Amino acid sequence: MRTNDFLKIAGPFILTAVNGDLPSDLMNITADSREVKPGTVFFCLRGHNSDGHKYISSAVEKGASIVVGEDEVDASGYLRVSSVEKFLKAVSPLFYDHPEKKMKMIAVTGTNGKTSTTYIIENILKGKFSCGVTGTLGYRYPGRVIDAANTTPQNWKWYSLLNEMQNAGVEVVISEVSSHAIEEERIETTKFDIAVFTNLTMDHLDFHKDLENYFKAKKKLFTKHLKDNGTAIINIDDEYGLRLNRELPDNIRKISISTMNVNADLYIEIKDTGIDGSSVIFKYGNARHGVHIPLAGRFNIYNTASGFIAAMIVAGSEYSLKEVSKKIIVPGRLEKVGSNPVYIDYAHTPDALENVLSTLKGLNSKGRIITVFGAGGDRDRGKRPVMGEIVSKLSDIVIITDDNPRTEDPETIINEILSGCNSGNKVIEVIHDRKTAIRRAIDVRNGLDVILIAGKGAENYQITKEGKRFFSDKEEVEKYLEELQHVHNNLS
Repeated sequence: MRTNDFLKIAGPFILTAVNGDLPSDLMNITADSREVKPGTVFFCLRGHNSDGHKYISSAVEKGASIVVGEDEVDASGYLRVSSVEKFLKAVSPLFYDHPEKKMKMIAVTGTNGKTSTTYIIENILKGKFSCGVTGTLGYRYPGRVIDAANTTPQNWKWYSLLNEMQNAGVEVVISEVSSHAIEEERIETTKFDIAVFTNLTMDHLDFHKDLENYFKAKKKLFTKHLKDNGTAIINIDDEYGLRLNRELPDNIRKISISTMNVNADLYIEIKDTGIDGSSVIFKYGNARHGVHIPLAGRFNIYNTASGFIAAMIVAGSEYSLKEVSKKIIVPGRLEKVGSNPVYIDYAHTPDALENVLSTLKGLNSKGRIITVFGAGGDRDRGKRPVMGEIVSKLSDIVIITDDNPRTEDPETIINEILSGCNSGNKVIEVIHDRKTAIRRAIDVRNGLDVILIAGKGAENYQITKEGKRFFSDKEEVEKYLEELQHVHNNLS
């Protein structure tokens, strides 16, 4: 962006004009001092845990062309404004000349299924289009993968990332859009061509306070961020999806998905389901299409159907039908570790746990279900006893362990989970150390048992009072199974 254009946008916010010589062009904007390089505008945002003003000297040393803040500071290139947050909000889409308008934009929202649905859409479209993806497992486009601090980036990062993608030739952007991001306006004025609603269940009530507010936040994606000619794809077998379908105005194109309502726009007839996926018939309009869904679980039937419709709108039905049945692995989503009946899954809500455990129970009639799980700290406490009730109902052996306790006392978290557990004839153990808990589950299984390690999925870290450390459920399973195999080989 031309520096003069930047300063014109800054006009209503300026308290003290920038001093020093400025370049004619500005290259990028950021609120993270670690990303500063020559030509950068650094915004001194104040957050919950840090204040960007503390990093002004670092930003200047790294070559920031302009530093934007609210405090009185004597520094070369410093621009004092009335509100860093409001100015950043105003300038972000303009700085990169609205890159979101130059690509096809697809959004996926819901409590569960966002990551799987974005992977499915990408899997279908990547043979025909250059795709970019933003979500829980990172931000990526051909040639680059970036770790994700948030499911949906902060506003300045959102537009910077979209600009990168557009410059790299990305044609379709597929984004998980969280309710936090919608409420905090991280996506600003972005309008999507397609928006998918997967479901809404108990989660994030520490932020939204109740399910009604949570639903209203999700609804804004369809009322504020969908283009005039855009399409809403809605799972109407979910009670909030049914409500959303009814409440959205008629001028929005809506495509409903159901396995129960034959009048849905896409009615799914389930023929067979198993560990290798499901065989279904998609009935759309006057057409009937037999489809193999290569992911286990009824919930993945909905995710795949939503992904198919989104892809069909972009690439056409013939191409999408050909691609939808291709093998896909969604990292950390009912992911089988090697050849063993050990699964890792990101399920960390009551609904997700019930879906995954019901799937495994339906596929394993002879053996026991052994579940290792916990709950995150500094998050919605109300779901903990509900999770305990569901896991103890659907598992034969329950091992409660630490998830990401963060700053909260792990003992408190586990006691709240235990308050909902119904032991009955179940075995319930508490093992705080997650590595030890995983090994215990593997030790007590027999040849017919299935193990579920839930809560973290593909995450490769654990957050405690001591900070963030590397930890991977998948790696711990692989390492221990390899150790056991080595012992077995030595004994035989």
